[in-house]
Amino acid sequence: MTTLSPTVSSPSTSSKAPPLQQTSSPTEKAHAIDILPTPVAQAYSHIHPTILLGLYSLRFSSLVSDPVSTLWSDLPLYTIMQAVYVVTCLPQAGSLQQHQHGYGHGETGSGDAGDVKKTPSGKRKRHASSHKSDTLSQKFTASFISLTLTFLLGTPVLSILLILFGAPFTTHTAHTVLCAAHMALLTVMPLVYVHGVDSLVWKQVWAFARPADALWGGALGACVGAWLGAVPIPLDWDRPWQAYPITILTGAYLGFAIGQLLGRSPLLYGKRIEFD
Repeated sequence: MTTLSPTVSSPSTSSKAPPLQQTSSPTEKAHAIDILPTPVAQAYSHIHPTILLGLYSLRFSSLVSDPVSTLWSDLPLYTIMQAVYVVTCLPQAGSLQQHQHGYGHGETGSGDAGDVKKTPSGKRKRHASSHKSDTLSQKFTASFISLTLTFLLGTPVLSILLILFGAPFTTHTAHTVLCAAHMALLTVMPLVYVHGVDSLVWKQVWAFARPADALWGGALGACVGAWLGAVPIPLDWDRPWQAYPITILTGAYLGFAIGQLLGRSPLLYGKRIEFD
């Protein structure tokens, strides 16, 4: 009892309390990601899944007749569409921390705000214009980096996972790699764009510990959809669309669209998958 009382009453020990309070589980630090509040971002975040599914349905007959050629020729278009989506609708890595600490003096609410008010309007406009151009350049840089990591790291990892889940190992290599590349665009690219290479976030991703939002819902929905899409492949229906990896990729695109909408819905937003 005598050893516990100084911890409560002594000022010297109470000053050491904050480091102990900072230790928390990864799930406590996770927070849902909102779509950017601009009208364009809010509108396009709903339109984007529809455009993706519309393009996929238009190209479905070509995909059935020649999967490899169609997946390869369509990959640049889907890449551009995903890049437009993340740049328009999602905050890039690091922007959330900058917003919390105040990206500029006027946002912090400190004494510097008075200095900003004294600044001539012309200088404020030039500062706002330069800040806007800097933000755009940061967004395009973040999208380029996320695309690079998506194809260099995400595609090989998803290719291995597809093989582990039953994809052909010695044959259909091009089918597997292209299917993984399309799935990486849906799942990996938005996550890398928003979270970068934060190890804590990726631990939460692999542990299914992220709170529900449009970002995590789309990624999880694409994976679940791809898994369910593999069900028709071994069935003896003898349909051309049953060929690998058509149903898997179809399930991934459908799952991405559905998961994105459900993840941002009031019913699921901010909630986590609980494992008892």
